[in-house]
Amino acid sequence: MNTSRLIEFSDEDLAELDEVAQYAEAMTPALGAMEVGNVRNQARAGAIAERVSRRQSASVRSQEMVYRSVAAELAGVTFTTDRSMQAQITQAVEWVECYPATLAAWEAGRITRGHATAVLRCGTVLPRDARAEFDAQAAEMCVGQSVGRVKDRLDHLAQELHPRTLAERHKEAREERRVSVTPLRDGMSELVATLPTLLAEGISDRLNEQASSVIDARNTPRDGGAGADEDAGEPDCRTRDQIRADILCDMLLSASPLVDPTVDGDGNGTLGMIRAKVQVVVPALTLLGRDDDPANDATTADLVGSAPIDPATARALAGAVATWERLVVHPVSGQVLFTDSYRRTASMARFLNARDRHCRFPGCRRPAVRCELDHTFDWAQGGPTDVRNLCHLCQRHHSMKQFTSWGVRQLGGGVLEWTSPTGRVYIDHPPAPLVRFMPSGGGAPPPDGNGGAPPPDPAPF
Repeated sequence: MNTSRLIEFSDEDLAELDEVAQYAEAMTPALGAMEVGNVRNQARAGAIAERVSRRQSASVRSQEMVYRSVAAELAGVTFTTDRSMQAQITQAVEWVECYPATLAAWEAGRITRGHATAVLRCGTVLPRDARAEFDAQAAEMCVGQSVGRVKDRLDHLAQELHPRTLAERHKEAREERRVSVTPLRDGMSELVATLPTLLAEGISDRLNEQASSVIDARNTPRDGGAGADEDAGEPDCRTRDQIRADILCDMLLSASPLVDPTVDGDGNGTLGMIRAKVQVVVPALTLLGRDDDPANDATTADLVGSAPIDPATARALAGAVATWERLVVHPVSGQVLFTDSYRRTASMARFLNARDRHCRFPGCRRPAVRCELDHTFDWAQGGPTDVRNLCHLCQRHHSMKQFTSWGVRQLGGGVLEWTSPTGRVYIDHPPAPLVRFMPSGGGAPPPDGNGGAPPPDPAPF
C-alpha cells in the first residue's frame, strides 16, 4: 500500500487530540445529565399546568389558557417564544411519562439528545400502552450507534410493535396533510408540503420530467439560421434544482385549481380568486435602486413577521401596487408619528399597522395583518379608542391577556409593559421603522403639527 499520501500527525498533535477526545468523552454524561434535568423541569411545568387546568371549568378555552400562561412564564426567563416553550413542555412530558429507559440512558451519557428525539419521533405512532416495550428496546438499540444509523431500525421496531396495520394508520394520517412556510436567510423561505408518499413522489417525479424537458430543449441545436441565436436572449444556465423550483412556482401561482368546486366555464371559481395578503416595508433607497452596499441597513426590505426580502423583489412589489403609503417618523428617535397616502389621509389602523408590524406579545412575530387590534385598557371599563391605548395582538395572545393573569399596560411611544403571573416584567418595544423621511438639510422638523416630537404619553387609565 502506498502510504506517501496518508495524513501524518505528530506525537504532539496526537497527544492534544487525545486530550480533546477525553474531554468530550467526559463531558457527554455531564451534558446528558444537564439536558435531562432541564427536560424533567419542563415536565414539572406541564404537571403544574395539568393540575391547575383540572380546577378550571370544563371549557377547552380555559384549560388551554392555563398551558399558554405556564409556557409564557418559562419562555420569559429562557428568551424564547411561548409557542416554542409549550411545544418543549409537551415533548418533555412525553419523554418523562412514556420513555423512562431512554431518559435514563440519555442522563447517563450512553445516548444523546438526537437519539432521544429519534426514539420520541418513532414512538409517536404507537399507542401509549405499547410504548413501554418500545422504549426498553429502543434505548438499548441506540447505544453505540449514530443517530443516522439507528433511525431506520427504530422505525421498523415501531412498526413491528404496532397493534394496527400500516394501511389502517395511513388512512388516518392522510387527514393531517398540510403546507407550511419556514423563513430562511437572505430573503428565502422553505415551502413544505406534508402529503401521502405516493403523491409526494409523483409530484417530485413530474418536476423531474419537466425539468429534463427544459434541459433537453436548451441543449438541442437550433436550425433557425444565423440570426436565431441573436433573438434567443441570454442562455439558460439554471441547474436542475433551480428549474424544478421555478416550474413549481409557475404551476402554483399561475394555474387554476382544478379541484375548485365553484369553477365554471366562465373562469376561476372561489379558490382561484383567492389572493395572499402580506405587509412589506420597503426603504426609499431600495426603491431608488441604491442598494449595492449590503452593509447598509437602510436598503433592506422586510416581509413583516417573516424575514428580509431581496431589493429586486421589493421593487417589483412596489411597482405593482395601486397606492403608496408613507411612514413619517421623528428625525432623531425614529418613533413613528403617523402614516399617510398619496390619495388619502392615514387612518388609525394604518398608523398602528406601521408602528407594530407584528403581534406585541414578547417574542411573537405574527404579522399585524394577521392580528387583532386590542384595547390595552378594556373598552368596557372606559378605555379610549386611541392609538396610545391600542396594539396588535394575535388571537393566541389576545386570548391569554383576556383569560389569564398576564397583564399589560402602555408606557407611551408604543412601549408595552407585560407582567407575568409570577410578577416578572417584560418590556416590548415597537420595531424600529426601516425607512425614515428626514428634513432637508437636517433643520426643521416634519410638519406633523407636534413639532416633530413623539406623541405625548397617554394619561394613566
